[in-house]
Amino acid sequence: MSDELGLAPLDEVDMRLLEDLRETVDRLDPCPAGLPDRVKFALTVQALQAEVAELIGRPMALTRGGDEEPDQTMTVTFSTDSVSIMVTVGPAGDGTARVDGWLTCEADEVQLARPDGTSETAAVREGRFVFAAVPTGPAYLVVHPPGERTVITPTFTL
Repeated sequence: MSDELGLAPLDEVDMRLLEDLRETVDRLDPCPAGLPDRVKFALTVQALQAEVAELIGRPMALTRGGDEEPDQTMTVTFSTDSVSIMVTVGPAGDGTARVDGWLTCEADEVQLARPDGTSETAAVREGRFVFAAVPTGPAYLVVHPPGERTVITPTFTL
C-alpha cells in the first residue's frame, strides 16, 4: 500500500533507523545548553518589537539584618538608548526576594516575568517600583513606556 505520492508508509525498520539517527546526532552534535530558552526569548522580543536593555553593572552589597550573618543584596542596572532601569534585589525570607527598582522613563507599571510564562506587575510611582515578596529564581523585567518601544531586560536571578 502507498500514499498518493507513491511512497510506502514507515514500518518498524524505518522507525528504528530514525531513532538510531536521532541518538547519533544527539551524541555527536548535541543542542547547546540553554538554546531553546534563548530562541524563545528572541522570538518574544521579535514579536513585541521590543528593545532589549543591556546589563550595565552587577555589584554586590552586604546589608545587616536581624541575623548574625549579613544578607547579600544585588544591584543591577540595565540601559538602552532611551531608558535606564536599576534594581536592587535582596532576600525577603521564605524563599522570596524583595525587588526595589527605579526607572528613568514614564511608565504606569513594570512587569516581572518568568521564563515559564508567569508574571506579576507593580505600579510605578515617581519612577520607583517595588515587588515586596516574589519567589526567587530567574526573571526579567518588561517596561512599556507610552509612545515608545517596549523594553525587556535580560534574565537575571532573584
